[in-house]
Parts: sequence; structure tokens; C-alpha cells
Amino acid sequence: MPGFIVDEPPNTGRLNAELFAQVRADGRIVDHTRNVLGGSSPLDTVFKLGALFIDPEFQNWEIRIQRRPRDIVIRRGLLSSQWMNIADVAAERDARIFDADGAEIPVAEFLRRIKDSEEGPQLGSVRWAIALTDCEKFSLQLQGLPASASTLNGKPSLKRYPFYFTSRRYIAVFFLP
Repeated sequence: MPGFIVDEPPNTGRLNAELFAQVRADGRIVDHTRNVLGGSSPLDTVFKLGALFIDPEFQNWEIRIQRRPRDIVIRRGLLSSQWMNIADVAAERDARIFDADGAEIPVAEFLRRIKDSEEGPQLGSVRWAIALTDCEKFSLQLQGLPASASTLNGKPSLKRYPFYFTSRRYIAVFFLP
């Protein structure tokens, strides 16, 4: 099946999601599903880089990621986006970095410091996922792990099961509709 032709979901609320599925005559859903996100305003999240990075220089630094729901691409047949290296997110201008004193660090300076660190430019990665909360409601979640995106995207267990983490260092930020 080549895919779905989908419109953006309604932008009347802060966060909207629509599930597109092909259903057989017997009521069973075919494996190819598609989730599309929309909303009336950008999503903002802030977390300490120390939650993912081991390098002591970054322990008290903060990253602020802003993304419009319509720009989040959930993979077909899954409930999550691809993993993205934090350095790539910053380079795409989707994030702002702040040091421990709250001063903004220019992106070029942040990328240079990551490149020069012992762990290299692939210190940590994030992805977006549709998750089920404790109240049994769906929400959008930003997830992060201290590994490169290429490593995480190549792990079948992390591609199919977004809640399976084996690290003590991770982040999970919820956005409730």
C-alpha cells in the first residue's frame, strides 16, 4: 500500500491527533496506519541537558525545543517519529540552548563545544511519541536517550516499543491535549 492522502487535523485545540487506518471487511485494521498531528500553537519543552549528557560541562545547561504539531512526522505504522540527535535539532534552529546562568548560547558555539567534547557530537537524541498516560488518555511525549540517533533508529526494540528504556539517563516530557 503506497500510503494515505491525509489532510491536516483540525487546528481548533492546542493539540489534535488523527489516526488513519485501512480496515478490512471483517473489521480488522491493516498494518499500515498513519497518525497526523495538528494544533493551534507551537509546543514548547525545556529540560536539562544533564538528563542525557554525561559530560559535566553540560550538566546544568538547558535546551528549549519548540515545534508545531503539524511539523512532527509520526512514522507510518508506528507511534513515534525518528530519533534526532540533539546537535541536529539545534542546527535546524528548533532549539535554543542556555547555560547554567540562563544566558543563551549561540547555536554555533554549542555545536563547537559538543564536537570538542569527549563523547562527540552525538551525545543524546530525542523523538516525539504518542503515549498513553496513567489516566488512560493519549498524549504527545518528547522522549530522549543518551545515544546517537543512528544507533537508536537501528534498534528494533526501540522502533516498535516506545516505552522500553534500559538507561538511567532519559527524559520524557508530556504534552496533554
